[in-house]
Amino acid sequence: MDRYTARLGGSVSIAEDVSYDELLKSLIEFTLRAAMARASDQSTVEHEELRLKGLSAIELFRNSRAVWTDAALFERELAEARREGIQGVFMERNELDPEVYDKLNGQLRDWWRRAGYESDCLTKCMKRLFTELESDASDRAADAREQFVGEILGL
Repeated sequence: MDRYTARLGGSVSIAEDVSYDELLKSLIEFTLRAAMARASDQSTVEHEELRLKGLSAIELFRNSRAVWTDAALFERELAEARREGIQGVFMERNELDPEVYDKLNGQLRDWWRRAGYESDCLTKCMKRLFTELESDASDRAADAREQFVGEILGL
């Protein structure tokens, strides 16, 4: 069974050595928490990077190997590794899978749709999804504040 690691900005861990299903859950949770952080003006650079660049901002590893989606770039780096005599090391640490983000995109969009959120392609941008999540988070926070005020005034 394949194991996945997902990082953002090189330092923020979204998932470490998890199954594909756990990777999906971790991406959903991170996205939701990022949108809530934006709604309360507590977002980080990494949250903004995910919002603006979508899944393409995430560094993905499968079985401890970096997953590349750009075949031309992968081939250039492989050619460089051959010239340097380290092709074996390169292949041990890297793999080409141009469809991995498309698969993630499809499954994540299906999940968000079931949760009530329609989203465009999540591979290159998540602005629309973030806007919807932020709006719902703000509305729910406002409702909770009003309920709290009502409880205190009702004493």
